[in-house]
Amino acid sequence: MWVRPEDAEDPLQGIDFRPVTAVPHTSTEAALRDAVDTALIDLLTAQHNPGDRAHQALTRAVGFLDQHPHIEISDDAASAVRTAADRLAEGARDDARTALVTARSQLAAPGSRLNSRNTG
Repeated sequence: MWVRPEDAEDPLQGIDFRPVTAVPHTSTEAALRDAVDTALIDLLTAQHNPGDRAHQALTRAVGFLDQHPHIEISDDAASAVRTAADRLAEGARDDARTALVTARSQLAAPGSRLNSRNTG
């Protein structure tokens, strides 16, 4: 964290050098993120029937949400994952891709987990 008093003579005076890191993701969070990434990449890059692998990945992601209702992600992220799965099932690939981008940004956002940084 960079905190520097206005009147500091030494440019390093007052800077807090304590490490600030995210709390490690659980394996479920990591698996959910991987499934979302796989679906998004597939919808963006696949040349042949891109919905197949994306559909499988989203089915897996929704399964994680159903099996772990207390997973430490935002409600917006969970909603976006479910929306993406619904839109892809309806054949609306562009809407599914948009929802996946939203889900991915929510999963990566600071504070997306309950404890987003060390306080020590």
